[in-house]
Amino acid sequence: MTTLEATGYIVVGTDGSKRARGAIDWAAEVAQGRGLPLLIVQTVSEFPIPSRTGVYSAMIHGGLPEEILDSTKRSLAREARRVRKDRPGLTVDETVIEGRASYVLARASKTAELVVVGARGVGVPLKVRALGGTSDAVATHAHGPVAIIPDEGDPTPDGPVLVGVDDSEESRAAIRLAVSAARRRGVPLIALHAWTTPWLDGEAATTFKPDDLERSFEGLVERLVRPYVDRAPGLDLEIRVVNQRPASALVEASTGCSLVLVGSRGRDGFAGLLLGSTSRGLLRDAHCPVIVMRRGAQLADDISDPTGPDADATPGDPPR
Repeated sequence: MTTLEATGYIVVGTDGSKRARGAIDWAAEVAQGRGLPLLIVQTVSEFPIPSRTGVYSAMIHGGLPEEILDSTKRSLAREARRVRKDRPGLTVDETVIEGRASYVLARASKTAELVVVGARGVGVPLKVRALGGTSDAVATHAHGPVAIIPDEGDPTPDGPVLVGVDDSEESRAAIRLAVSAARRRGVPLIALHAWTTPWLDGEAATTFKPDDLERSFEGLVERLVRPYVDRAPGLDLEIRVVNQRPASALVEASTGCSLVLVGSRGRDGFAGLLLGSTSRGLLRDAHCPVIVMRRGAQLADDISDPTGPDADATPGDPPR
């Protein structure tokens, strides 16, 4: 399988379907807004058919693999031309790679600025509320930021940016990018923390005060988000603390938003878990695009970390 050189690109995967165009167009908008090149990637099967079979012989001698490859390249080239026509000035490259789409795109995330995929491939019926196999696998195994673009819902391009907040390292990465995205789009930022009532008995059940706990969580969100917001002058911040399961709270809040950002797994995730239940539930049902952030992940024009090497930079400056 050919290695994909994705450094500096916004990478978007396509299966050649009309459904995938939503992901391509969203990725193109992001790439143009960030001044980055776009790379459209489509994969073709490696044809894992035993060489002794008659089917294999017919395929090889009949030139089927070459025909499929050439057809895919022609189709992808047409799609790239469409994007260039719609977005003059945007650098658009395309490549066809032999291999499994999820593996190719997950590997690309090691060097790409952002990997973008549609929530569901052409093989998943519209009536089925489920992630496609490729988007699920890429979100689970990616090494960097991944954007999942739904083909349903009612996204609002000028709506606020929503970020799920807890005190995990993954969430901090999501906060940084959420502040940058909201500042760049000129929209408010909503920082949401969801909690569920703990199970209590005896005296603890009678003395438990939900309002006190909620105020404590509000303070936590303020402490986590405020240092980044202060580096983006003029950004409006709304803090929401809700007594609700995190996945359902984020899905509900995503209505009317332009983008949701979340860590790949929260503070309570198992150490070996690559994609937490909250992230997976949000990816399946969100009403707008979702970006999943990994621990330490950062895009080129992220807001700088006030506790890192850019702590003395001018507020709002991109990291050096």
